[in-house]
Amino acid sequence: MSSENGVPFYLIQTIYSLRLKNGMNPSELANKIGVTLAEYEGWEKDSSDISYEHILKLEEVFQIPSRYIYFGSDVTLYNTQKNQPK
Repeated sequence: MSSENGVPFYLIQTIYSLRLKNGMNPSELANKIGVTLAEYEGWEKDSSDISYEHILKLEEVFQIPSRYIYFGSDVTLYNTQKNQPK
């Protein structure tokens, strides 16, 4: 099953998982995209209200299109992926 943008759910990653894959701590990523640490940490819990400007910065930092980044709450993504056939 695919997401609304046609990308299979198993390919979509949260900001948190991308940060870990890229070996960054929260402060480093916040600095790279120009936000406070508190603002970034809020996005790891729920990034559904992130601005388009910051989405573009995340694309640049992670070098992947935004359609592969999940913008919402981690719980929702987990529940969606948990219910997908393997």
